[in-house]
Amino acid sequence: MRLRSTSIWWIVIIGFASLACMPIFARAAHVAGHVDAPEEPPAGSAAAAFDFSQEGIFGCNQTAGASASAGTMAAIGGTYVPVNDAGITLNTGIIVYKECVLRPLQDRLRESAMSALLKKQYIGIETGREGNKRYVVDIKKERQIVDDRAALTYLQGPLETVHPEYREKIRRALAINYRAETRGSGNQECGYEGDLAMATQNPTENEFSFANFAELRDPACNLFFAYMEKKDERDAVRAEAIANQNTVWDWGRGFYAVTDNEQNPFRETILTPSSVVQESFQQILGSPVRQLESANDIGLIIGALFASVTTQVLTDSQGLAGLGQSVGGRAPYIDQVARESSQGVIGAAVNAALTILNSARQVEGSFLAVMNTIAENLTQTISGIRNIERQCWALVVPKVEEYAGQNGIALDRAKIRTSTSTLAFSQQVIDSQITPLAQAALTNLESSQRAVGLIDRLIAGVTNTSSLTAQRLALQQLDTLVAEGALHSQYDVVNATTQGADISSAMDTLRTDTAQAWGDSPDPSVGWCNIQNPTVIQLWAERWKR
Repeated sequence: MRLRSTSIWWIVIIGFASLACMPIFARAAHVAGHVDAPEEPPAGSAAAAFDFSQEGIFGCNQTAGASASAGTMAAIGGTYVPVNDAGITLNTGIIVYKECVLRPLQDRLRESAMSALLKKQYIGIETGREGNKRYVVDIKKERQIVDDRAALTYLQGPLETVHPEYREKIRRALAINYRAETRGSGNQECGYEGDLAMATQNPTENEFSFANFAELRDPACNLFFAYMEKKDERDAVRAEAIANQNTVWDWGRGFYAVTDNEQNPFRETILTPSSVVQESFQQILGSPVRQLESANDIGLIIGALFASVTTQVLTDSQGLAGLGQSVGGRAPYIDQVARESSQGVIGAAVNAALTILNSARQVEGSFLAVMNTIAENLTQTISGIRNIERQCWALVVPKVEEYAGQNGIALDRAKIRTSTSTLAFSQQVIDSQITPLAQAALTNLESSQRAVGLIDRLIAGVTNTSSLTAQRLALQQLDTLVAEGALHSQYDVVNATTQGADISSAMDTLRTDTAQAWGDSPDPSVGWCNIQNPTVIQLWAERWKR
């Protein structure tokens, strides 16, 4: 049996089956699994906790902006129809998606990243110099430290030009002198136990003899002269160290440079100039003010705590150090800023996700409705083909019985019941023309039903919980689905609608052609229901006779 529209079937089958090739089942099942995530928001930027893909929901791409129809629906108030300008719809959808969905999230991500960077920089400024602040707190005290380092480093040196006989004596004398100059001499008593007046009046009879004065004229051999020489040398080293430190402070406006050997001023090398340290921190500290200055829409307005960072530094009684201090049991201000910005990211991400999820839900609902229509059409066609066969048997059997009676042929009723009950002719048509379409329709129908269920769970996961873990999990799953193209798009709906119309037309043609072929064809192998053909009646009588 051959039908006139056979060539149409393969076109319809190939086109419709292509919709079934979308791997939404496996992908949806994969991403719906458990993913471990920390309950508390991250200490740094909140963006790091989501690990979103550029090809996902937060990338400015066709998949998220157009195919998911989040921007398109926002622009035109619903799903677009095939008769509109697809190029304009696409461009409008992407622009609206970027400005209305992505931009608020991007603003919050920027704020979160800046607040996290501010906190990191603040910690480095407050503790980055071996636990000390990287800016001057007490000028006098810190100059003294520089002086101490220089003097200690000098005294720990070899003093090579001093005679070994009294090298250690001079070292001790220099140390005592430095202490007296910087900390005061104290109330030390003279340790001479003899008659000091007599000794000074008659030096030749005491230990202060000048008998060897001629030999001691060489400064290198004179304890006192050697001491004075090294004292001058030490003081020059001290003065140079303090001058260098003052220069570094001047360069950095009171900030220290990053060096490689802070404990040895003679081997200390600047790794990062103090000006870079100061300017870098100043730039980050002033970022909230600059962001407020450049804000040209409401989405660019930053959080209240982040915006007040500079004011907090100037007004807090602890100054810059107050940003990291807990007051009244509350978290430090810098931690409050990070927490506020992180919560802002989560809120913006949730809003963006809901926009996409609601759009995806609408698109998926439309796709599911088309699939249901196609499945219903195929089901009705199957029923219609079988009814045509039943109607044919209702015509054929009486004609065969009449012919058998006229020609003395005894019919086997069991054979008649078997032939008429199996509906073999309609099953052949169903197997060859409808089953491939039905299988593709079933695959698409099941995939869409599972997609709708998954989207509904994701919406619930985002909205019906205060758990950051659940929210991040839902967002990550949605991001994966979009990045992999696992959700049906508006284009899929349009294509399915077109395929549905083609299938509906093809099914109408199939029913008409089948009835005509069975009832009108002169070929008994095709027109088995053509009761006007005597050959057909004879063949059925021969098949059913005892």
